[in-house]
Amino acid sequence: MTNEESILNSITPQLKSAVKWSNSHIANKQEQALKHYKREALPGDDKIKGKSKWVSPKVQQHIDWLSGQLIRIFDAPENVVEFCGVGPEDEAIARQQTQVVNWILKTKNSHGAYLQPWIQNGLLTGLGVVTAEFETYTEESLPRLLKSVPNETLVSLYEEEQAGHIIIEELGKAQTQPGPMGIVETRDVKVRTVKRIPCFNILSVAPEDFIVSKDAKFDNETGGIAAKIQGHRKTCTKADLIEWGYDAKKVNALPDASDKTDGIALERSKDLAGEQGVGPDDVEVYTVYTKIKAGKGEKARHYRLTIGGDLENRPVLLDYTEVSKFYPYAAFCPFPIADTLFSLGVADRLADDHILITRMYRNVLDNLSLHVNPIKIVNPDTTNIDDLLNSHAGQIVRSQDPTGGISFNVPPFAGADAIPVIDQLSQSLEFSTGTGPTMIGVNAEDFQRTSATAANLRSNASQLLIENTSRFFADTGYKYLVKIVVDLLIQKPEEAAELVSRLTNQAIPLDEFSTDYDVATSVAFGVMSRDQSAAQLTNILNHQMQLLGTPIVAHQQVYATLAKLAETTGFKNTALFFTDPSTLPPPPPPPPPVDPNAGLIEMERVKAQLEAQAADADRQFQMAKLAAQQDFERDKMAQDFALQKAEIEARYAAQVEVERLKLEQSMPRDPMGNFQ
Repeated sequence: MTNEESILNSITPQLKSAVKWSNSHIANKQEQALKHYKREALPGDDKIKGKSKWVSPKVQQHIDWLSGQLIRIFDAPENVVEFCGVGPEDEAIARQQTQVVNWILKTKNSHGAYLQPWIQNGLLTGLGVVTAEFETYTEESLPRLLKSVPNETLVSLYEEEQAGHIIIEELGKAQTQPGPMGIVETRDVKVRTVKRIPCFNILSVAPEDFIVSKDAKFDNETGGIAAKIQGHRKTCTKADLIEWGYDAKKVNALPDASDKTDGIALERSKDLAGEQGVGPDDVEVYTVYTKIKAGKGEKARHYRLTIGGDLENRPVLLDYTEVSKFYPYAAFCPFPIADTLFSLGVADRLADDHILITRMYRNVLDNLSLHVNPIKIVNPDTTNIDDLLNSHAGQIVRSQDPTGGISFNVPPFAGADAIPVIDQLSQSLEFSTGTGPTMIGVNAEDFQRTSATAANLRSNASQLLIENTSRFFADTGYKYLVKIVVDLLIQKPEEAAELVSRLTNQAIPLDEFSTDYDVATSVAFGVMSRDQSAAQLTNILNHQMQLLGTPIVAHQQVYATLAKLAETTGFKNTALFFTDPSTLPPPPPPPPPVDPNAGLIEMERVKAQLEAQAADADRQFQMAKLAAQQDFERDKMAQDFALQKAEIEARYAAQVEVERLKLEQSMPRDPMGNFQ
């Protein structure tokens, strides 16, 4: 027996038991809850003729009201959760982990898109479940033509194709054309660009698709589900399974999927003409998480099993992979029952009263109908009955009796006595769910018979049930969803780094993230009224401003109060109004302490500076004076030299001229009179 056969034989009986138990017990209860929510007819209404078939909207109203209140509680804060490091050295990583996780929960995924079905399924059936998936998909662009690609460039294109960055769709014929180095061979190439897209999806699991064993309950440590088996089923195409890497031979052998014909799935498909969208190439796949012995050795470990086909007829094990202990299923239970996962929904709490109010109100309507449209007593001998059978306003009834031949048997309207009883029953339902008309709206009569303080106290006391529900949800399902997100990021650090690269321009050390950090929700419990929350925050802010600058209050704490005040009033982006002090540059260093003799020192320093400047000016003056005296003496010497030269030239000039004439006369002459 192979390892896969051993795993399949071990898990199939347990999986069959969990699926059968879910279908026979949970699905039927969920079906009735959905019928009450959709205000469908009660059992036996098909046999009622001529009477009211009105159905109470109480289940629908309380689910929608409570869903809106819970979504407002969890969607109002800018950061739903914050991580607290184990020690001071973990603070930086805890802040980055908080930033990344809140970005995934509220920005990357639409917060309301998965919060709405998660909460609504929980309120409707008593159990709402979401799962998280972190996968990297490839997206191909439309083909584009690259013209005249040289053969040298083709080599790099082939390398990109081998790396998975492009797909070469078509390679054209070789062409020659002149180039700078001579004749070059080129080709036209048609390519597709392949883009890797990491996707972190948070998805709602339909109640009819969730699979869990009977021993399921909440884990006190993590807030997740503690059960021997948990998973969900889904339908997908064979082509998708093969593209995801599953064995093609196994996938093609799987039988076609079919619509579910029981429980809440059948009730849900009534609005779709009985169809559930199952296609001809779709198959049924079960993703199951459990702890089994699947590898070497005898130690049981956590595994994810992917099983395809019909569980009753030779299911196929498509894959099994070892995983961490954080199975990706986070649950929401509105009204929990101790030591079990399966709690009560709104329909479970209101079903009996819902049916009772429906029947009482039907009697009121029937009585009112008889009162406004009483029984007619007609004398057929004097009155034309055909005229009465087609009654309408202003009709003519032919009669030979002057009195008309018609009398009315008008029953008394006793329904008025039932209206206060119905109102009392409706108001008592608020104590079962914590929500209702008196919590959503204000009755004008309250201002006449009830003081504002008393009305506020009554509202807060009634909404303790909503606070209990939201607190339990925060400490279990939502807290565990956060741990799932962190665990998936840790398992795939490279894909995670690629996913969050758009969040910051700095490297985020995802390998240092930890699921051991404490998770603190930012949801404000204890105050359900926005006005009351704003008043209390304003009061806290006043005290902080009085103590600002003392060791008790810091600027960061004042900012936290202002940010929470903005969130309470409905503004999620507090950065529009206030700047986080932690993001500001550090302040300049404080000035040195003041010396009491600083004035005298400064005067002495100025005096010394002035004396130095005076000495420097005197020195420059003396140097300028010396330079002028030297220039004068040089000029005087030059003038004396010129005078002496002139005297010498004047004294000896005549004597030089006489000597020259004598010399000319003593020189011999030729017969022509020229000197030789």
